[in-house]
This record gives sequence, structure tokens and C-alpha cells, in this order.
Amino acid sequence: MNDIKAVLFDLDGTLLDSMYVWQYVDEEFLRRRGITPPDDYGRQCSHRSFYETALYTIDLFSLPETPEQLMQEWTDLAIDEYRHNVKLKPFARETVELALKNGYKTAVCTSQTPELYTPVLHHTGLWGMFETISSAAVFGKGKQYPDIYLDTAKTLGVPPENCIMLDDVSASLKAARQAGMMTIGIIEPLSSQSPEEMELYSDKLVKQLDKDIFTF
Repeated sequence: MNDIKAVLFDLDGTLLDSMYVWQYVDEEFLRRRGITPPDDYGRQCSHRSFYETALYTIDLFSLPETPEQLMQEWTDLAIDEYRHNVKLKPFARETVELALKNGYKTAVCTSQTPELYTPVLHHTGLWGMFETISSAAVFGKGKQYPDIYLDTAKTLGVPPENCIMLDDVSASLKAARQAGMMTIGIIEPLSSQSPEEMELYSDKLVKQLDKDIFTF
């Protein structure tokens, strides 16, 4: 790990115990329309940006709304939960503190919009612990593409090969690897990702964050 200079963190399912929020949002959104989603709906949405997910949902279910209308409804359903009730995953804060203690630069790469990640980072006490926050919703390309990781590394002033990405989604881990980064896969119990698939794109695969997370 001597060559690692920066650590990039996913939020949902990695630092935040928040996967239930999006399940609730999906269920309530589709319930209002009398729609039963296919089994892989959550999986298909997990690595897409907010806008890409809206486009995918409109196309999948032939909805009349605009992407902006869908995103606003999802945001309204989720924002109160993120602001008041979402908690950190075990050892999440300690992991960020450990990265800082080791002298690594820290960043967030998330699919969340700023209006969601800002209150939850304040609420959980993580606000101010990252040099930069990259949102796929703002960046314009989902986390299944290497662009957001390359851009974040550039912002940090660290070559991609000197960065490590922590995520609970195999498509995101794959993209981070394509960007030239090392990866740590976090197994999220509520995720549809199989450990076998996660392992394909993880230099290290763990069930949860712990004090040895950066030890290979």
C-alpha cells in the first residue's frame, strides 16, 4: 500500500447503511403506478447515474413523465430519510479517519445528487472529511464508466494507479479498475451482487469495513 496516495469512497452500501432507502423509494414509486418491477430492476439501476436511471425506468415501463419529474419524485421520497434517519455502516467513520491518518487523500464518488449527499454527510458527521465529492448525477456519466474515477483522480492530483476505490457494486469496481485503480469490494447484504461477481473486480473483497481494510 506504499504506492497508494488517495482513497475514493462510494456512499450507499459502502459508508452508508442506506440501501433500504432506495428499495423503499422504488417500491413506493412503482406501487403508486401499479407496477411490479422485474427481479433485476434494482441491479440494473445500481450503477447508473440518477438521470440514466430515470431514462431507463421511463423506457422500461413506458412512463409518460420526463426524467426530471421522475428524479424529483424520487428525491422527495428519499430526502427526508437521508436527512434524518440514515446511519453509517459499522466502522465507516473509523475507515475514513484511518485513511486520513495514513496520509491518503480522500474523495467520494457517488450516484447521489448534492441535495441528498449534503444533508446525509452533515447528519452522519462525515462532512468536511473529503477533499472532493464527485457525483455521477452532476458529472453526467454513471459509475459503470471510468470517466468519473479518472476525473476525481485528476482533481486530487493523484495518478489513477495510486488510487484505491471502495464500492459495493461490481460494475463500479470494474470501471475503477479500467481507470487503473486498485479496488476493495464491500459485500452489501441488501445488494443483488453475488460475492463471486464482486471478487472478479476486487483486489480485496470484505464483508464489512474494519481496521485492516487497507492491509493486503
